[in-house]
Amino acid sequence: MALDAIKKIKGAEAEADQMIKDATAKAKESVQLAKEEAEKKYNEVLDEAKNKCSSILEDALAEGNKEAEPILAKGVEDSEDISNMSEEKKNNAVKLVVERIVKVNGNS
Repeated sequence: MALDAIKKIKGAEAEADQMIKDATAKAKESVQLAKEEAEKKYNEVLDEAKNKCSSILEDALAEGNKEAEPILAKGVEDSEDISNMSEEKKNNAVKLVVERIVKVNGNS
């Protein structure tokens, strides 16, 4: 009877050891799966944030270009007006600038 009890105790100890090993392995596997899932979610969130950032930048650039369009058109128009100015007007402008410079320097 004592031998039977000892055998049952040893069997129960072996079974308990196996249960501990199984539980430890399962816990390690769960931790690994959780790490992988967390990394996957992190990468998804990061990609989503990058896409949103790119979208915001593109929208801001498009809006800036839209706002700059009339300013640039006005600049082109003004430069064309200056380029197409008659020689007489150019000469008068040069003459006016020279007269003002001469007066400022005291040669009046």
